[in-house]
Amino acid sequence: MDKAIDMEEFLLERRYPEEAPSPRDHRHATERDRDRILHSSAFRRLQGKTQVFGIGQADFYRTRLTHSIEASQISRAIAHNLLFEQPQLGPCLTPELAEAVALAHDLGHPPFGHAGEQALDACMREVSRGAKLRGKQGLRFEGNAQTFHVLVSAEPKSPAYAGLNLTRATLSGVMKYPYEQGAGNDKFIFTSDLPTARWALRRGGGVLKAPRRGAQARPRTSIACQIMDWADDCAYSVHDVEDALQAKFLHPGDLGQARFVRRVLAHYEETRQQEAVPRLTLAEVKERLGDLRRRILPSDTGDERAERKSAMRNILNDLITSVSVERRAGSRRADFAWQLVVPAESRILSVLCKAVIWEAVITDPRVAAVSTKGREILRELFQLLLEEVLEKKSVALFPRYYRPIIEGCLDGGPGAAAREVCNFLALLTDMDALRLHALLRGSKPSSIFDFI
Repeated sequence: MDKAIDMEEFLLERRYPEEAPSPRDHRHATERDRDRILHSSAFRRLQGKTQVFGIGQADFYRTRLTHSIEASQISRAIAHNLLFEQPQLGPCLTPELAEAVALAHDLGHPPFGHAGEQALDACMREVSRGAKLRGKQGLRFEGNAQTFHVLVSAEPKSPAYAGLNLTRATLSGVMKYPYEQGAGNDKFIFTSDLPTARWALRRGGGVLKAPRRGAQARPRTSIACQIMDWADDCAYSVHDVEDALQAKFLHPGDLGQARFVRRVLAHYEETRQQEAVPRLTLAEVKERLGDLRRRILPSDTGDERAERKSAMRNILNDLITSVSVERRAGSRRADFAWQLVVPAESRILSVLCKAVIWEAVITDPRVAAVSTKGREILRELFQLLLEEVLEKKSVALFPRYYRPIIEGCLDGGPGAAAREVCNFLALLTDMDALRLHALLRGSKPSSIFDFI
């Protein structure tokens, strides 16, 4: 299959003109997108950002980087299978496109995982209230919005344009939540990035003002985005369960305990509408967790690690190969003309695994304490750096590479300063944030060589 011929040229357009690639560079446009993401500094920083377990606690557990690599492999496998079974996807999909979108999907996550995301959003809201900024002009932080911002603005590649100048297909693929920023929208595109978002989504689903009414209504997204979303769920569900078993936060026997089952059901019910899965009874949850327990319970002899790996691999393979596609009407654009079909049982298993991780790991006091510490560190850093910019008009606390960006917002008021301080903190790895906090607050002996 000649991908360069098969895929629609409209989807391979870039917003800014570039020099023609070398005549000896035979990569497809989606392969170049993938490689730009792989070589970005934002991607490298994922190695120091929390997935579930904190960075540095052990070498085995997954970070945002290893999660993104695994999600990209799953995404590529799904795309490959679908293209084999449905060649009509050729004009809008390549395995490399699916891979690129999944590699990029977590670039906007700040240090300390979702706790860090919540902390930065709270800081931005506070500045908005003080500066009386509302609606589209209000200040917010959200990981998916930051991912898009990194790709189209914050990650440098060339002085000729901002961001990585990715194709329309790749940029569309990372927009799970194509909503305008505004009251009531917790998932959105930053107002400053809306022109690029509209360009990327042209003839497709478009940028929406607010989520559609209906508990299970989801925005129309490209087929690459749908594949990435399911690949992310598969990786999160299976790999985080594997990490929890390895770390002894979860034991197969937990899945049969009445109290554990009730708590898993409670979290499943809390997330059921946003995950678009049906209601389950306690007996149904107990039955499904019992089946999961039987699949992951090692035998009395042999290598427990190998048995666990084999069991998790089989579960993951079932989730990957269960999906199919169907055409959907009313689209002017090829990549928005397909719907990924995930069987109900596969989606239920994924959501139950997430609920298991919530109960076994996220709510564990050891993990919760680290999350609380991360939130406090980011709040203090935000306040310290914002005061440095607004009151002292100083860039001295920022690395030299970031100082021109801060200098550009010195006269822009609290909103502009808060946005750039927030962007800087979102770049940091967990250890970067810990070191900077120690250096500024003196919370432990530090050295001038600790600075990032």
